[in-house]
Amino acid sequence: MEESCNICNTIWLGLTNTKSRDKINLGSVDEILSSSCSIHKSLFQRYKHSSEYHQRSNVEFSPRSDVEFSPRSESESARIHAISGCDWHPLLVKRSSVSDHPGIGRILDPDWVDINLARQWKDKCLTEHGTKCHNPLKIWKTRPAWLIDVNDKCIVPGQNIEEAFVALSYRFGDHPSYKIDADSWSKLQRDNALEMPWVSTYLSPMIQHAMHVTSIMGERYLWADALCIPHHDRDVSTQQLQLMGAIYGNAIVTIIAMDTDSEEGLPGLRGISRSREMYQEVIPFGKEQVVVRNTYGIQVIPDMLYASRGWTYQEYIHSSRKLFFREKELHWQCSCSIWHEETIFGEEVDMFADNPMSDIPNGFPDLLEMSKMVSTYNEKQFRYNQDALPAMSGLLSVASRTFTGGFLYGLPEMLFDYALGWRYNILEMGELRRRKHSQKQNASQLHPSRLPSWSWIGWQGSVNVWADETVRIMPDWNRIQETFPITEWYTADTPNATVSERRLIRSTWFTNRERYKDPNTPLPPGWTRHEESTKREKVFLSLEGYRGPIFKHEAMPEAEWCYPFPAPDISESTPPAMPEQTAYLFCETRRAYLRAWRTRKPLTSTEKEIVELWDAENGKVGVLHYQNPRQAGHFPYYGEVPLGKRVELVAISEYKACEATWYEENEEYGLPIRSGEYIAVLWVEWKDGVAYRLACGEVEKEAWDKLASERISLVLG
Repeated sequence: MEESCNICNTIWLGLTNTKSRDKINLGSVDEILSSSCSIHKSLFQRYKHSSEYHQRSNVEFSPRSDVEFSPRSESESARIHAISGCDWHPLLVKRSSVSDHPGIGRILDPDWVDINLARQWKDKCLTEHGTKCHNPLKIWKTRPAWLIDVNDKCIVPGQNIEEAFVALSYRFGDHPSYKIDADSWSKLQRDNALEMPWVSTYLSPMIQHAMHVTSIMGERYLWADALCIPHHDRDVSTQQLQLMGAIYGNAIVTIIAMDTDSEEGLPGLRGISRSREMYQEVIPFGKEQVVVRNTYGIQVIPDMLYASRGWTYQEYIHSSRKLFFREKELHWQCSCSIWHEETIFGEEVDMFADNPMSDIPNGFPDLLEMSKMVSTYNEKQFRYNQDALPAMSGLLSVASRTFTGGFLYGLPEMLFDYALGWRYNILEMGELRRRKHSQKQNASQLHPSRLPSWSWIGWQGSVNVWADETVRIMPDWNRIQETFPITEWYTADTPNATVSERRLIRSTWFTNRERYKDPNTPLPPGWTRHEESTKREKVFLSLEGYRGPIFKHEAMPEAEWCYPFPAPDISESTPPAMPEQTAYLFCETRRAYLRAWRTRKPLTSTEKEIVELWDAENGKVGVLHYQNPRQAGHFPYYGEVPLGKRVELVAISEYKACEATWYEENEEYGLPIRSGEYIAVLWVEWKDGVAYRLACGEVEKEAWDKLASERISLVLG
């Protein structure tokens, strides 16, 4: 580079300075390209070309302050950014011939992965990170029923093996699935069985390649669902599916194939698979070289095919050490570090962690964490809709140790009366559609596979669940509610179950909450009472029994809670506690009929349609939250039809709520606070004596009490 060139010197400092985090203004692109220095000109000519190549042809460069160079820091690599242009993350290539050279980038083989890094990364993590990366979710010790022995090329009983095992996470793709029968299963247990020609039907290229990677990492055993779950044995397969979260949590490393499916395998394994055909941008910079990163961080992007599949979600979350094949390169992520093939060994340029389950493993029922996971998961795709619960059962099992009583078809039993009121997330794009069982002949028969209308499991799409109940205090709250049960809920596997055959669902949160509202009741172990919250920054939301003291637990000193509760001390020896998954609900409640019209009301900065509920005296008494925009089309606009649409509503709970006022001009919430008491209702339709949920809503309690409601025995399916 030109030592007298200020731009070159600035770029050099940005590429090599590990302490500064300040952005450096290089001026306009026109100024940079008009310079007499050919060294940095070549860099930015390639940058401009890359911007256009990435379909950003309408690149407009402001005449000033439009190019920034962010120096490399502990949290990110350097970044070149221009208005309307793409981001570049350049790395200075390490020159081994120069002593103490500051470069951290590597020029990679375009055809073959440096697979030996997998073993080096694993050993470095085990040696230097120790317990920090061992089982951060505190998952109980689990051995898979079956494992692949990559040395003897066969499947072996996992219960007899104490050695570590590697897990494989990938998407199957749109390829035919094959179920291994009992006879073939027996043959697969013979030495070298996986090398027999007839096994190719079951042994996909992905599993073959993962076996090779497992061996390279110095491990002998691999777990892959397609070959290690005996689907011919329903009891064992059901058990293994429920333990999938624990299986991935117990794996020493999980191999994650983000770019390819089962038949494409893992490209770039020399002598094993095809070339990876990777392109790496390498640019001369005087005597130096700069490479442009193909990836930035390891976060899972929703539109990635891997991330769009339902089965991969819990696999990703529960894996403590991850070996990624992504963007045709190799990457590593654990609780302490992120390493990339494109950087020299041990160098860190990203510190991004995206595991959404952090507080739940510590015994705290964080509804916001659980809500985000459920909403993210419920937008994913399945080959068979009835896999919606089996693909989530591992994650729910892990969370069941915190949510007392576990989950019934995805709803936490300890908060069941509240959880039934989940709704469609109207602020997100897309819609909520009813999941229906696949009628294909070879459809999955995993258990449990029901799709009840009362659970979000029975619907696909973005859902708004469990974020408003007064459990943990959040600084940006604009709405809270406090739910009160009005009936007892029971469940059974058939709609005709007798009273003695039904199981009572115990909503223990509400019982404990009322108990600890009494200031004379001793606090559970670990809790302290405080008179004021430090998290109420702009809006002071309050409910009877909530305003005033807040509570903290010694295990989470920064978190504030509305009420104390018995927090389980979760460790690796704490087992899951999931109830039998039965698909019908029973209760004694009240039913009423109201009229409904469609209207337009402003929600945040956009116009959204809602359905208003009116009584016989032409008074608005409530709102219906439809499941998707198309459902709103079933309702007439106000005044179009004299009596509106008649809807049947059943009460599921009572609640108090308060909500801040949204000010559009300032784009913020503030005073005054609106509060009220409501009855949570479901809009239902009946078929053969069973009611099915169509939507949820609320009716003002005072108005509900005046309606001509009737007592009914409700059966929800």
